[in-house]
Amino acid sequence: MRTQRAGERIGVGAGGSATGSLLYAAFGSAGVCTAVMVSAVGDTTPLGAPGYWPWLLTGLQVIALWSAGSGRWWGWLLGGSVQLPWIAYAVVTTQFGFIPGCAISASVQIHNFVRNGFPAVELPGARPVPAAHQGHRQ
Repeated sequence: MRTQRAGERIGVGAGGSATGSLLYAAFGSAGVCTAVMVSAVGDTTPLGAPGYWPWLLTGLQVIALWSAGSGRWWGWLLGGSVQLPWIAYAVVTTQFGFIPGCAISASVQIHNFVRNGFPAVELPGARPVPAAHQGHRQ
């Protein structure tokens, strides 16, 4: 674990860390996946799942893209998290063509979240950073 230096900003999301944020997102995503699968049990529509799921999941994705584009730290995380419910929807409706695109989208959005998505805060009492090292990512 590296030491934080004075003036250095570190990322902190829900739960106090990127890992905490990712964990919350994973649980939320798993909950929506479960809801997609449970709602599909016994569904008699031609697709095999209630018709509101594509609207709801698309709405979440639009909110995610808008928020990420507006600089909100949680936008990339929401966008990555909504891909797993899309995969669950693809499985229950046998539309397997969704899966590769969702997997790629989730990878890109989670990567962007981990790289620069969470808000930065300064911790007091850290060591000063030499000017030559400021702005350098480790």
